[in-house]
Amino acid sequence: MQPLVIVNPRSGGGLTQQRWAGLLGPLTDGLGPFDTRFTEGKGDGRRIAHEECAAGRGLIVALGGDGTISEVADGILSAGGKAELGIIPRGTGGDFRRTLDVERDIAKAANRVRKAPGRPIDVGRIRYLADNGTQAQRHFVNVVSFGFSSDVARRANTSSKRMGGKVAFLAATLRSLVSYDNAQVVVSADDRPQRRMQLLLGAIGNGRFFGGGMKICPEALLDDGWFDLVTVGNLSRAVIMANLHRLYSGDHLTMKEVQGVRARRINIAPADAGAKIPIEIDGETPGHLPASVELLPAALRVRA
Repeated sequence: MQPLVIVNPRSGGGLTQQRWAGLLGPLTDGLGPFDTRFTEGKGDGRRIAHEECAAGRGLIVALGGDGTISEVADGILSAGGKAELGIIPRGTGGDFRRTLDVERDIAKAANRVRKAPGRPIDVGRIRYLADNGTQAQRHFVNVVSFGFSSDVARRANTSSKRMGGKVAFLAATLRSLVSYDNAQVVVSADDRPQRRMQLLLGAIGNGRFFGGGMKICPEALLDDGWFDLVTVGNLSRAVIMANLHRLYSGDHLTMKEVQGVRARRINIAPADAGAKIPIEIDGETPGHLPASVELLPAALRVRA
């Protein structure tokens, strides 16, 4: 079969749909002949990728943002993971693209998908409490976070991103600072003792970036068989503002309030069973803690 490109027409602030006719030429120049399917709503990327992988499609390309990439990867993995994932970034956040160093130019990114050998990367599987109160499970490729960062992601996803992902996430960060209270959670990582802590946020990184370019897990590698768990402690609003630039540079690991460990299995729960602490999964905010996360080493082949 030809490669299949799963297109999120709403990616790039809706510009993908508006400019689709102009994108076909660069896509074909880079990728060669391909088939196309468009998503219409949440979950379509996963459903389409699952169907195509189960039908024997060998290469499935996600054209969209971090949410689209994550959905397509989840669909491939839920169908057995035999298809390879190609990535042509069109989103405003572009966090997974940064870890892979994928070009933003359509033709160059498509050409890399065509020519690059498939590279095995680790993925994560998370079980969590969905917004409707049921238990849910899905795969992720980049970062899971909880606490303040999830509140920021929710605000950014419901705002305009026409000025770019970095501006949208920075504006959402400033809005969240006004009302967000640091959370108390209980965390266990592999065989380490369970810890209760009050924190601003926690991030479980397979990739390095989240929040439109914040380098939250600067030492994370996609193929080392480990998650990087980074927790940012009980910081005041003034300290957060004074050190926000360090999240973008990745220098925050030197702060005494920030801790980092490597683990393969992580469990997080609210210290107060009645607390509603949101989680963020590859840029989306589908639910709340408690959550359990496990690493699946070399489970997905990526053309990048």
